[in-house]
Amino acid sequence: MQEHALIRKREVLDRTSGEVLPLSDATTDRLARFLDDSRELESILSETKALVSDELLRRMDRDASWTVRAGGYELRGQSPEAGATYYEPLELEQVLRRLRRQGLITKEAAKAALAYEVAVERKPRQAGIRALLRRGGEVAEAVAACEHRRDEPPRRRVRVRRVHDEPVHRAA
Repeated sequence: MQEHALIRKREVLDRTSGEVLPLSDATTDRLARFLDDSRELESILSETKALVSDELLRRMDRDASWTVRAGGYELRGQSPEAGATYYEPLELEQVLRRLRRQGLITKEAAKAALAYEVAVERKPRQAGIRALLRRGGEVAEAVAACEHRRDEPPRRRVRVRRVHDEPVHRAA
């Protein structure tokens, strides 16, 4: 997505008021309102996109064509059968082994039909790490040595929720 000139200046366009909102000059109340309004707009846009997608899929289904060119766009959808079936891996494995024993398929054909993946994911757990660090001594030193700085810190967000016992001011 392209960065707009206003964002480079640390200003955003408030689409509800049509005003430019300078981020560094706005009050925290105003920024909270803006963020809340933006999240509400995202929700509305998400619902709207789903409705439009459903209508486009209805038309594609009617025409039995899931790639459409219209108004300078290429639209690609999935047929109604896409993802409607699946193969149970263990059942398929047994069938493929039987077919190989009978000499009806090759080892390569069986490999092409069923992949074997071993996935071990290690996830550091902050609560357990903090507990080990609190022990001190050799344990804390060894665990602390495993901590690394990211080249770029992860994107942080601010959560916003409406507090119903306080009035929401919409004026700039």
